[in-house]
Amino acid sequence: MCVLAPAWDAAPGGFGDAVAPDARSILAGAFANRYEVNLTSRIELVIRNGLGEERRRVFHAAYKVIDGRVHSIGRLVWPHYLRGMTILTIEAPNRSHDAFVFLPSLGRVRRISTAQRGDSFFGSDLTYEDLERLRVEDYEVSGMEAARWRGELVFEISARSLKDFRHVRVVFVVARSDSAILETRYFKRGQDTPYRLISSPRGQMIAEDGHVLPTQLTVYNRIRGTSTVVTFGDLRVNPEIDDRLFTVTMLERDRNLAIFND
Repeated sequence: MCVLAPAWDAAPGGFGDAVAPDARSILAGAFANRYEVNLTSRIELVIRNGLGEERRRVFHAAYKVIDGRVHSIGRLVWPHYLRGMTILTIEAPNRSHDAFVFLPSLGRVRRISTAQRGDSFFGSDLTYEDLERLRVEDYEVSGMEAARWRGELVFEISARSLKDFRHVRVVFVVARSDSAILETRYFKRGQDTPYRLISSPRGQMIAEDGHVLPTQLTVYNRIRGTSTVVTFGDLRVNPEIDDRLFTVTMLERDRNLAIFND
């Protein structure tokens, strides 16, 4: 089913004579476009510190919605000393996600805590929260403005997360033409300038099976002066993925999952 939102012809700064669209409906459509889809990909993180020095992480990952809950698994293939480490997460409503990690150095699976959703993901500017599915009911929407972003007509939707108070306010920049989330801005209390940005270049998006999805994200942390470029290679949209891939039993039994062969 296509989830793309209709285009709106109102001028930036207002909605003219048109009936203003509902902000929650626009945001729900944007989240459906991004998250209501099954994916496999090769994910590369390039982490840059304030001196311009780089580190690299490479994962093979799969993401699937099963019975309304997101299941994801990622296996590190680079750097070599982390190769084989595999993280499995299963969305659990109204509580922290279930998460498990296979540690090749120990040859065993361990349950891990995902309570610290704002923590750095493997030393990058990504957080564990950035990797989770977003739901409109987890936000209190406070306003929406019509604007332009890099020449494109967009909705700028302001909201407050009901789950995470690390940031007081977040602004989602949503394309009017197709519901793509082009940028996400995070604000601290009393500040008008975002301390953190996640941008999705329009030129690095693909349209497939009713979804418009990024193949590259750039995460900026203005407080630390660091950035992380996330590239999704070999991105497959709604492929056939066996549900059994997302089980602890599979982690314990099969150390060489075929979908992660490099």
